Amino acid sequence: MNIETTIASMTIKEKVGQMFMLAFAADQLNAARILMAEDLVGAAYIGDENVPNARAAIDLTNTLQSYARSTRLGIPLLLGVDQEGTWSVMTAESAMGPGNMAIGATGDPQYAYDMYSVIAKETSSVGLNTVLGPACDCNSNPYNSIIGMRSFGEDPELVAAMTAAAVRGLQDNGALATLKHFPGHGDTQVDSHRGLPTVDRSRDELFRIDLRPFAEGVKAGAKMVMTAHIIFTALDQERPATLSPIILGDVLRGELGFEGVVVSDSMNMGSMKRNYDPADAAIGAFNAGVDLMMLAEEHYDHDVESYLQNQRSLIGAVITAVEDGAISSARVDEAVGRVLRLKREAGFNVEPLPERPIVVGQESHRAVELEAARAAVAVLRDGKDLLPISASESITLVNTTRRSAYGALTETRGIGPNQATPAFDVFADALRARCDNLTTIRAEDYAAAALPSEGLIIAVSENYTLPGMDFDGALQTSIISDLHKQAADRLIVVGLRDPYQLAQYPEIGSFVCSFSFRPPAALAAVQLLLGEIESRGRTPVSVPGTQLVARKV
Repeated sequence: MNIETTIASMTIKEKVGQMFMLAFAADQLNAARILMAEDLVGAAYIGDENVPNARAAIDLTNTLQSYARSTRLGIPLLLGVDQEGTWSVMTAESAMGPGNMAIGATGDPQYAYDMYSVIAKETSSVGLNTVLGPACDCNSNPYNSIIGMRSFGEDPELVAAMTAAAVRGLQDNGALATLKHFPGHGDTQVDSHRGLPTVDRSRDELFRIDLRPFAEGVKAGAKMVMTAHIIFTALDQERPATLSPIILGDVLRGELGFEGVVVSDSMNMGSMKRNYDPADAAIGAFNAGVDLMMLAEEHYDHDVESYLQNQRSLIGAVITAVEDGAISSARVDEAVGRVLRLKREAGFNVEPLPERPIVVGQESHRAVELEAARAAVAVLRDGKDLLPISASESITLVNTTRRSAYGALTETRGIGPNQATPAFDVFADALRARCDNLTTIRAEDYAAAALPSEGLIIAVSENYTLPGMDFDGALQTSIISDLHKQAADRLIVVGLRDPYQLAQYPEIGSFVCSFSFRPPAALAAVQLLLGEIESRGRTPVSVPGTQLVARKV
């Protein structure tokens, strides 16, 4: 494809279509056909509900590329997925690993390279050519509800090293990498799916902390950068990064030297929809330097018909803005040129995928993710010398999470963890298979249950990074506190989650942390408890009120 010749031959509608990454519900394939074949949209956001397994992914990507093939220019589609270890697609089958915080806990960038290599091999094998990751935010705020375990950690050098390795792992193995959320979502308390966060770090702090991983990711060759819907007052006091020519132009293009495609975070998120008119925001974003605009999360619009209409209306508004000069033709050609160049250089095509064995979730990939989880899991406290435990001991296993809380994991319509089997269940099954005398108490039954006077008590706590909502862990604190009162010298808490919870339990003597809620992390935690593996991980984030400080690279 000759980029200049192609752009010169394109209509405004064809150009604008290439500047959008749009989404559709799983049962609305005709909506996808309308967007790709009729509206000439050049990219799609694909969620777990679209591709719950590898076979579904192959069928869908072949179908979508056939829509692109039917258009006048036949330009291949960019198909983006949140396969970042914490959020996922093909969740029931794919080996997405224990997630970034667990990888950060290993302290070894080789695990980031290996795990993201697996992610790239699995996604690209089914035609999903772009990974919307890694998240390279430095999670320096322990109250950050939306980044958390999606981050490699707190230390900028550690996060930078992991980011660069992840980028290479992806792009060495057939998938495009996307650095997000520029210029950094780690020092926020507000979830940008709900509201518009503000970060008040100084300019020096932003460059030393938040921008450091992005700089290394750019050096590693990342092809895309995703913007954050956040106001950074030291850079632009009025506009969030997505709408800021200072942040996207002067900083990202100028000071960091990024030459690839700038993609917006979803313009459906509450931070944008609740503060800006959709058409005005789209025009402002393109003028600020966004090349590819994403509208991703269908769960914000449960009426799928209105969702399609809203997307088509936005395309129409941008076409009108180009025709009226509100977006210059030069800016459009610049954006389209970057998108087309990306597709050409990556070797995208519209041909059906060749028939070949499915590699998603294969044994060698499972081995990589389990080894990463094993290298991450850590004993953060063991003041009573309870570890390792014996399989012959009498053990009472307590789930501190209500069963009803797990429903949120699969109710986010494509975006989020999408993990149908809770971490507790994986942990309990693995422990039960190894232990001779195990009794389980559910959170709902805890108040009426009587603890045995002898034997170990193992309490499991969990946390999941959910878009636009918090995981319901309301009973965790009260149950663990009560367990400590009754059985302090016999209590082990296992956190299938981030370590921040330790700040609430200064008195807890034994705490094992997996830094992840993924199945391999739950299995690794059981193996550590029983002494099958050693504690090798170290917390990649500091925990306020404790002596736990973030590890360095």
